[in-house]
Amino acid sequence: MSRNWGAYSNRLPARKKTKIFAKEVAVPIIIDGWNLIRSGESDIDDIEEESIESAKKLISYLKTFQETHKDAITVVFDSSREYLDLNHDNNTALSVVPARNADEYIKKYVDEIPERQRRNLRVVSSDNDIYYYAKKSYAAPIKSEEFWHKLKFKPNRHNKLKP
Repeated sequence: MSRNWGAYSNRLPARKKTKIFAKEVAVPIIIDGWNLIRSGESDIDDIEEESIESAKKLISYLKTFQETHKDAITVVFDSSREYLDLNHDNNTALSVVPARNADEYIKKYVDEIPERQRRNLRVVSSDNDIYYYAKKSYAAPIKSEEFWHKLKFKPNRHNKLKP
């Protein structure tokens, strides 16, 4: 038996049979590369003569990290001319930036993001100047040691972390 609502029938909300799912949002990450490599939790040996190899190893870790995370990553390395030849094909998922001064580059990167969107930006560095600059600018700073823990652990199929 259906009800006749008369004049009020057009005011009733339509029944929706759709389910609403939370949409995954990619959160950009900017990393102070040398700071991450030289942090206490790093397992990358950073020998002055082989520092390009250290950078390549970090890039390979980040590529593996992106297999389970869809976040865009920018890695910034303080560099002089010899590091400008770091061969990596930048794409939207992972870009490597050799800069004369990584700290200044990261600060400028943070400043160029509109203030309301900065809370979605994660800044990875244990350099107190960068860490507190990101915090003051409403970005989400992460200490290098903490980010290493995220790099070292991979989620398994039951959503539990395993080393």
